[in-house]
Amino acid sequence: MRFDDVTAVTPAGTSGRYTAQVDPQWSIAGKPNGGYLLALCARAAQAELSAEGEHHPHVVAASATYLSPTAFGPARLDVEELRRGRGTSVLRVRLSDDDGTPRLEAHVTCGRLRDDAEPHHDNVTAPDVPPIEQCVRLPVDGPGFQVPIMGVLAEHLDPACLGWATGAPSGAGELRGYLAFDDGREPDALALLLAVDAFPPATFDLGLGGWVPTLHLSAWVRALPAPGPLVVRQAARLVEASMVDETCDVWDSRGRLVATGHQLAGVRVPRPA
Repeated sequence: MRFDDVTAVTPAGTSGRYTAQVDPQWSIAGKPNGGYLLALCARAAQAELSAEGEHHPHVVAASATYLSPTAFGPARLDVEELRRGRGTSVLRVRLSDDDGTPRLEAHVTCGRLRDDAEPHHDNVTAPDVPPIEQCVRLPVDGPGFQVPIMGVLAEHLDPACLGWATGAPSGAGELRGYLAFDDGREPDALALLLAVDAFPPATFDLGLGGWVPTLHLSAWVRALPAPGPLVVRQAARLVEASMVDETCDVWDSRGRLVATGHQLAGVRVPRPA
């Protein structure tokens, strides 16, 4: 299903409550992707603002703490407005299973991004990535598990950081390449919340495989992306005590930094012999 369909929310009759369907295709190893769930929460926040006539159409920041894996199927989202200002509005969103079990707590800041904005200072260097034709598209069949989300996202990785796929990780802890929707949908501010969590874990490049569950994810949307594939660099910063923190930077087809994500996730680290 299309991204706009799987993030759709419906008012539930109670003030601030919405329902949605968590789609199994937007998942990894049987668990919904964390960026997808964050985008779903942001969509509910935007719906609440729209219902109240607020003119803050773009998500500019969102963060979520993942309490436990969200079930596929019916879900409900409870939205509470925390602040309404001239430039931004801040809302809290709780995502629960249909039975009321809370799975995710998010804070979403909405504002208005300008098409004509230009950076005053930019100290984040974009990666040197080969042309997309020379990169390798990731398949649905992952390293020991299924990755259905690769059927709806076209992810092409730089061959230089794909050694982990053949048992020869570089040890740099960095993945880079291109990201686009498989159906040709162009990126927008909401899609950038997905983009900062769409790549495989950078820990794969450290030789650490297996599921890497997101504990906390924060995303900043800095500009409206131009049409075309996004360039993504995901890097592991510190692996310690069975956790990793990663930074993901996203550039659009103009070479403009449009989003940054910071994530804390669990990771399986071999015990010393």
